[in-house]
Amino acid sequence: MTPLALGAWLLLTLPAGPEARFPWLADHPVAATQPLSARFAPPAGFERVPVEAGSFPAWLRDLPLRTDRTRVLAYDGRPLLRPSAAVAALDVGQRDLQQCADTVIRLHAEYLWVTGRAEQAGYHFTSGDLSTWAKWRRGERFKVQGSRVARVRGGRGAAGHAGYRQWLTHTFRYAGTQSLKFDSEPVGDRPYRAGDFFVQPGGPGHAVVLLDLAAHPDGRVAALVGQGFMPAEDLHVLAGGHDRVIDGVWFLLPTADRPHLATPSWAPFHRDEARRFKLQ
Repeated sequence: MTPLALGAWLLLTLPAGPEARFPWLADHPVAATQPLSARFAPPAGFERVPVEAGSFPAWLRDLPLRTDRTRVLAYDGRPLLRPSAAVAALDVGQRDLQQCADTVIRLHAEYLWVTGRAEQAGYHFTSGDLSTWAKWRRGERFKVQGSRVARVRGGRGAAGHAGYRQWLTHTFRYAGTQSLKFDSEPVGDRPYRAGDFFVQPGGPGHAVVLLDLAAHPDGRVAALVGQGFMPAEDLHVLAGGHDRVIDGVWFLLPTADRPHLATPSWAPFHRDEARRFKLQ
């Protein structure tokens, strides 16, 4: 059995409760949630793109959304004015770290955890240095001075998902829009998939992630688009109002003829800026 097939099998055999498939909910419970797919029906004439059971796109399709609010909050509880159609039940942490690129990493990392592949999880810093969960839990730490990164020995962190979350928080300190290129590859001419993301690297730059896809027989593909932002804040499903958005939430994805994805919080992304994590 391949690692991907094993991960899919593990995901499919988990108990039905949301805490099993989305383990952060055990430490950060939300009174009531609703799966992404239940909140947003495809636009008229579109059908959800088929996904493989147990895959990253299938997992994202069930991402729990809060039912108590759509208002986005910052990491410190401040309400923010954001174009939000829904807020994911995903904790942000207590520091200004889980921003846009970090949110993309967080989703991918949580999927690896729940499919039993956390030992393969690793993300690069902007410096190009790789941090892995496997080495972190064995005591590898980093001493960063300016652009120089030194690997040092430290004490072992917490075990289990709590330790994994600590490692991710540390990674968020040094990862960003410029580091995503090390862990991903261009989507290119391949069909889009949920979990793909658009990124404009820079200081700060921005990244958004495709959470679910629906296709029309005429070839159009639309996506529910999620983003974190600055400051660190709730992952939210974007709402939009221009002619490339259907039903206020389904963003038509770039094509060769119309190569841009316009989102309400940033400059348009070009289709060449779509990327996919190498580890799926």
